[in-house]
Amino acid sequence: MSGWSDADLQVIWALTALLGLVFGSFFNVVIWRVPLHKSISSPPSHCPRCRKPIRAYDNVPVLSWLLLRGRCRDCRKPIPVRYPLIEALTGLLFVAAFARFGFSLMTVKAIVFISLLIITAFIDLDHQVIPFGFSLTGLALGLLGGAFAPPPRVVQAVAAAAAGAGFILFAILLWRYVLAGVFRRFGVDQKEGMGLGDLPYAAMIGAFVGLKGLVVALAAAVVFGVIIGLMARSIGRNQRGQPIPFGPFLALGALVGLFFGPQLFNTYARFAGLA
Repeated sequence: MSGWSDADLQVIWALTALLGLVFGSFFNVVIWRVPLHKSISSPPSHCPRCRKPIRAYDNVPVLSWLLLRGRCRDCRKPIPVRYPLIEALTGLLFVAAFARFGFSLMTVKAIVFISLLIITAFIDLDHQVIPFGFSLTGLALGLLGGAFAPPPRVVQAVAAAAAGAGFILFAILLWRYVLAGVFRRFGVDQKEGMGLGDLPYAAMIGAFVGLKGLVVALAAAVVFGVIIGLMARSIGRNQRGQPIPFGPFLALGALVGLFFGPQLFNTYARFAGLA
């Protein structure tokens, strides 16, 4: 980022973080209301318990939650810590995108992608469903970004989107027609972990991160899923046969693919003697 003074960069970092915090606050509304088929604009922000409107000075991302000590000003009921965490996470990832890609179209593309990942991951975590509207919109935006990337990479974006969808389709068919029967033979009624909603979601990820990023994203998603699944089982948060939504793991893997995909892919290729 040559040509910018330290003071200029500090202002830009602060504005990027502030933008992320504000968007994170809005994402909380989307995550809560969209699965319930409610308007994201009306009524204004309110306490989900006492229904009192949240005052403007109590709606400052992260800061208001800290000042109110995590409680509604009116009814004093707890406000879930997840709200400020999503706001802080969004701000952090927006700053990370700017730090990684600088002043470029890729930063805008990364911010759009990060926004979609945060919204869909938490909706899937709550409701075990990824709304097709978000995935298909993201897929279109990812392909559009590939068309305008210097040089144009629309063919690569289409190929990566198809590969992402194909991987999920293969995993679903493998489970339904092979692995599920194996589990049943051992008396384990394990629920299916992937659904058709993951198919366009993986296609969206491929469109944004390309083939190399997709390979890394899927590998990371599987690793995250195994590790977190075993941890949840060990502490009693997940019972045998209880499904765990795969969308959040795909989102985590997608972030790895976005920020480090080509580098990790090339490093592994050299290590394995493939390059």
